[in-house]
Amino acid sequence: MKNLDPLATQQYIEKADHFFQAMKLAADDMASYRTGVALLAVHSAISLNDAITAGLTGKTNKHQDHLSAASHLEALARNFRLVNLNGVVHLRWLLHEKTRIAYGRERLDDGMVVQSINRAERFHAWAYNYFKEILHASPGS
Repeated sequence: MKNLDPLATQQYIEKADHFFQAMKLAADDMASYRTGVALLAVHSAISLNDAITAGLTGKTNKHQDHLSAASHLEALARNFRLVNLNGVVHLRWLLHEKTRIAYGRERLDDGMVVQSINRAERFHAWAYNYFKEILHASPGS
């Protein structure tokens, strides 16, 4: 896999890492930051997906409907003959829950927040495993 836009990839990786690390820090006090924790989980996955897309296509995601971004990632993964699409499942779940997390009237329970964290962690692990050439390439390489 050749990275077609290493600079954009690195910028999105940095955003994803900031969201991911903030999610972990805020999760230490879940009672105070539950909605923020869950939303950081979602945004960490969105940014990492954007990094993968930039690296593989040289273009940035312009999907207003984030669920279509998951379908686009699935198509990219299939193009690269990935058999394990578990990461797409985790991303799709996070994107599906984004509106509920950010705008829903109900208070998120601990189970929902923990599931958001778990899905984000699994998506990140999958992405760094299957797209390591793209996500570990430094700009200029």
